[in-house]
Amino acid sequence: MFLKQNLWAGCLLGLLLTGCASQPAPQVSRPLPATEREQALDAMTEYKVVAALGVKAPGENVSGTLNWQQHGEYYQASMTNFLGLTVFELETHQQGATVKVDGQTHQAMSAGALLDYLSGWSLPIEEMQLWLKGLPGPSSENLQRDGMGRLTSFTLTDSRDRQWQVSYSDFFPDAKSLPRKMQLQSGDTRLKLVIREWQP
Repeated sequence: MFLKQNLWAGCLLGLLLTGCASQPAPQVSRPLPATEREQALDAMTEYKVVAALGVKAPGENVSGTLNWQQHGEYYQASMTNFLGLTVFELETHQQGATVKVDGQTHQAMSAGALLDYLSGWSLPIEEMQLWLKGLPGPSSENLQRDGMGRLTSFTLTDSRDRQWQVSYSDFFPDAKSLPRKMQLQSGDTRLKLVIREWQP
């Protein structure tokens, strides 16, 4: 009897330990303090983002999947449509920016200039490495924060001197509280991003 009780006790303890070990680690529900969080976000210089992107502009309505890779001060970006076909491939480098679209390669001094030339409308892409992470830029004004110190909206003036309203409606539940959903609007042009994943 004593042996059976020990066996049952051992089995029960093993099940409890296994159950505890298999439980996922609890997610962080509260972000770092505002100053510490923004310092951590500012220190992020190497990362990848996969997001659903929608752009609505006069005479233009584009949607698809955006892949963004940040490498220090430079980045690579590509967009595919719902069929999986590549819409564009963009890369910035020391000499400026290069974009491949419709089988042709175009170069300019900046990504913003390329977008203006190819699409006829501008996006604040030069500032994207900041607002993508939920950080304001040097030109940002009217900063609004929630109770946790996270930026929920601000206005920025892009490299083409165009003003944008930036707003964040959802964040990932981690210590950095990286943005999950955001919208940018300037006049009749609106950009929506729903980030599916951040990768270090």
